[in-house]
Amino acid sequence: MQALSVARRIKSLGHSVSFRCGLSTVAAKRQLCGRIIMYHGVVGRDGPLLAAQLRYLRRHFPIVPLGQVVETVAAGRPLKNEIALTFDDGLLNNATVAYPILKCLGIPATFFVCPGLAGTGRWLWTHETRCRLRSLAPGTLPSLARKLSPAAATEDGIVEWMKSLRLDYRLAAEEKIRLATPYFQPSALEREACDLMDWDALRSLDSDLITIGSHTLTHPILPTLDEAAIHFEMTESRRQLEQKLNRAVNYFCYPNGSFNTQALLAARQTYSAAVTAENGILNGQDRDLHRMPRIPATRDCALLAWRLYRPGA
Repeated sequence: MQALSVARRIKSLGHSVSFRCGLSTVAAKRQLCGRIIMYHGVVGRDGPLLAAQLRYLRRHFPIVPLGQVVETVAAGRPLKNEIALTFDDGLLNNATVAYPILKCLGIPATFFVCPGLAGTGRWLWTHETRCRLRSLAPGTLPSLARKLSPAAATEDGIVEWMKSLRLDYRLAAEEKIRLATPYFQPSALEREACDLMDWDALRSLDSDLITIGSHTLTHPILPTLDEAAIHFEMTESRRQLEQKLNRAVNYFCYPNGSFNTQALLAARQTYSAAVTAENGILNGQDRDLHRMPRIPATRDCALLAWRLYRPGA
């Protein structure tokens, strides 16, 4: 463990030195490719970090709407280091923290939203589950974990196990967790991190700057659903977003980045393009618009800069 910690510190130092001397930026630019960066929530304390990252990206790369990257790939034209920004989950902090920064800097982005949760006061099931598990009295998690699954003993382990369950089994596990946490009340920090945008917040986003994409209706893990349910989650999500926002919704994001043959087929039938959570860049050989890779964002600007060159770092 100590050796691993030392190795991480050495890597971090390397990223920092490469960033400060401009090496990571130069290496990324030489690749002449396209990139899609994957953000999620940005709480208030991380606003200055996001602003610094976006200023760095704008200074060195053309930041364009996701649609421009899609059109370039679809036409078979070469990409020239364009970057598109995406924010998953439709979190309220995307509107209150990220959006003002994007607007101030004039930077476009795509927000992927679950319309079945907008305005309901509900959270993504993964967020609620984690917060409820963290609220358990000390020493009670192992007992609950044994009742749920002998293979899952930690908060993250339980959530990952639940992601693999068929929908009815997952809902039953959620109910057991609710019964074990009857007095759960989210803290102010948890609400800042997990509350979702309502329809008024979504309508307030400048359509010239922010593209709205679909993230399914209610954020299920698509490979755990049958074909009919996958089709409904995708088509109804698009229908509701377009109807309530009066915008075209052409792009899709797989929840958890998870998809199978049925989900891929449904995405191709319903949307112009779809993004995954697979690490990668877009080059001249990319043609599958419905499994476009992304680069995961990080609070560390030096690491993000290195990931533009090596997405899996």
